[in-house]
Amino acid sequence: MRAILARWTWPAAFVACIFAAGLLSVAMGLDVNWDLRNYHYYDAYAFLTGRLGWDIAPAQIQTYHNPLLDLVFYALVQEIPSPRVIAFAMAMPAGIAAVFLLRMLAALFPPAVEGRALWIAAAFAIGVTGASGRAVIGSTMNEWQPAMLLMLSLTVIVASIAREDRASLRAIALAGIATGLATGLKLTYAVFAIGLAVATIATARSWREALKNAAVILAFLFAGFLASYGFWGAILWKEFGNPFFPYFNQVFQSPWWEPVAWFDRNFGPRTAIETVFFPFAFALQGSLVGEVAFRDWRLAALMTLAVVLAVRRAPVAGLVPRPWLFLGVFTLVAYLVWLELYAIYRYLVPLEMLSGPLIVGCALAIARTRVARVLAVAAIAMLVVGTTRPGDWGRLPFRGAYFDVGMPDIAPRALVIMGPYDPMAYAIPLVRPDARFVSPHNNFLHYSQKNLLVKQIDGLIATHPGPIYSMDLQGLDRMQDMLDHYGLERETGTCVPVRSYLDFSLMQLCRLGRRAR
Repeated sequence: MRAILARWTWPAAFVACIFAAGLLSVAMGLDVNWDLRNYHYYDAYAFLTGRLGWDIAPAQIQTYHNPLLDLVFYALVQEIPSPRVIAFAMAMPAGIAAVFLLRMLAALFPPAVEGRALWIAAAFAIGVTGASGRAVIGSTMNEWQPAMLLMLSLTVIVASIAREDRASLRAIALAGIATGLATGLKLTYAVFAIGLAVATIATARSWREALKNAAVILAFLFAGFLASYGFWGAILWKEFGNPFFPYFNQVFQSPWWEPVAWFDRNFGPRTAIETVFFPFAFALQGSLVGEVAFRDWRLAALMTLAVVLAVRRAPVAGLVPRPWLFLGVFTLVAYLVWLELYAIYRYLVPLEMLSGPLIVGCALAIARTRVARVLAVAAIAMLVVGTTRPGDWGRLPFRGAYFDVGMPDIAPRALVIMGPYDPMAYAIPLVRPDARFVSPHNNFLHYSQKNLLVKQIDGLIATHPGPIYSMDLQGLDRMQDMLDHYGLERETGTCVPVRSYLDFSLMQLCRLGRRAR
């Protein structure tokens, strides 16, 4: 009986995690987040239909993101009529990441550790209930797919160190490939690639081992990155002369956009004190690190326990220290790089997961007796999990098809000028394919600029021989200055609403005419 249970424990855990993630995703409702309406559906459609040079920035700066992850969602929508089934399927990466966390915990807390089951349960509960992870589960925000790959990377290295007191080159190579793939799929995962490289090198037992680790991890990180991003970088290089267009254009100097660095500086600490105590600052004020309200004390609790542990070192019987050192270095480096580059909490799903074992490990090392350890771990787990409040990036009750949208007919070979800032590109796949969409004013372009993208838009609007439309949101007339700039005006009585469940039918299409000179 014991042999049967041992054989089926991990398959059962896999099935349980997949179903738990899928059911939670379905319970949360239809994902209609801003990014989905702006680019996650459109980018896949544009890639498959060759619209990169046909439309001009209709999904704003995100028009030029790697579409590889979005192809999965696009295929699900095309092939599966039920949005509930799609929501369930989209949550699978979260379930698989949870399985990797369990495997990591099994290596961190070996059978000889007293109270092992309790420590694993508490660490798992803390790790899988983070505010960001719960909020984006099953969504198109593409946080869980790279998180799944990263958790695979960390788990194989932790397991290798736990077995051999060192990371084998095979484990490092697999971790490098998986994390490189994650980084190519979502460039924000570069912070975790840096953390992985530093932790792998820093926890080597000798300088020779450190050199070997460095060579292997860097080579395989690059190989994984090329595998998932190389094709897209080549396309952007061919079209715009910048493989990360429009990012890093201060380096590549593409004439298609301004020669400057583009970073979202809306988030992050505002003062030196906030910088030092930032986990506490954003736990109290979520707007410092995100667009929506949330509450999560995991990183603040981990910071507190880590400081106490640094002052009061105490080994725990049965725990191998080197895997914990690896995770500690990885977490610290990734956090510091994240703080410098992004400070957007949604990107920290992997650190939310790692906070579980790290919080429990610190608590075990600080408390002196078994009773104190049980009470400390139980209290911290209940407080952290119980006070968590995930954000809401947009969910609606399920109904009908995923995209319950009715686009009005437009004339053949039309040019559609999109209004500023609002996420509307999800409707483009529902319009006749010979229509062309341009966005002269958005989150990275303005019609007053002199780059080649704007010049291309100017020329297209000035010479387009067919009908011209505008597409914007009703009641938010932010297009007037832009229409004046191009000598256009809405024709009276031509504005038609776009029926759409995703944004409460706020979009409208209007026929435009040229003003008499």
